[in-house]
Amino acid sequence: MGSYNCLNIKVDKFLWLFENKALEITKEAIEEIENGFIIRTHQDINTIQKQLESYSKELEDLMQEKIHLEFESSTQKNEDWITKYRDSIQPIECGKYYIYPPWFSPQTDKLNLIIEPALAFGSGHHGSTFGCLEALNKLSLENKTLLDVGCGSGILAIAAKKSGAEVWCCDTDEIAVNATKDNAKKNNLTLDRVFLGSIDKIADKKDCFDVVVANILADIIVALPLDSYVKRDGILILSGILEKYTKKVLDKFKNLELLTQNNHQEWVTLTFKKYKDNNATTRQ
Repeated sequence: MGSYNCLNIKVDKFLWLFENKALEITKEAIEEIENGFIIRTHQDINTIQKQLESYSKELEDLMQEKIHLEFESSTQKNEDWITKYRDSIQPIECGKYYIYPPWFSPQTDKLNLIIEPALAFGSGHHGSTFGCLEALNKLSLENKTLLDVGCGSGILAIAAKKSGAEVWCCDTDEIAVNATKDNAKKNNLTLDRVFLGSIDKIADKKDCFDVVVANILADIIVALPLDSYVKRDGILILSGILEKYTKKVLDKFKNLELLTQNNHQEWVTLTFKKYKDNNATTRQ
């Protein structure tokens, strides 16, 4: 019957970043559990653990916070754990959007998005991704232009494309770029441009997009001139922001009007409007 290696990881901060890193390291599916996740693999789990520990130190330096990681390893007899994993992933609804893995069926009255969780950095379940979907759901995107910065699985880009927008998206991670392209194909879509890198590659497109959405870390958000890519009277949607970093992001974009601030779990999603005079008063 054979066996496989099992690594159970618990983490007290930045869980989704560790999940993304595990997907990047193993290129295999993970199972989400409370405050952690499980890796089942035939690969050497000691090597995987060392890479996650190294990544944790990098995050601690970046975030200036102590991170507590727990590992529990074991060898298990083979079973149909792929089916068990699939059973743990359920579809979600967000307004007009219905997001589901390939082994579920679409709904007739929704905009259906097929997202492969094994490839995804966002399947809609995470608070920051759900917050962005909520914000997109409220917009009329027909014939609008949208830029998705840090596209991950492509879920936001695909939602926008299905809503009638012209969509450009980018990510600094090649795995994410490939995941976006793969998920677009599963949805029978062609995104208008998907590229590896960040917005500095399209500096000639400033003031060109009706909507810019970025579901990335707060420190990266404040380092990028995201608002310069938004047209006058356009919309900027930001997420991936822990509640305690909200003020830092609000201060960065204080020249825009804050339309909405929504919290899901510990994650904040902000929606701004860029006025023609670029000197609007932020509403709290």
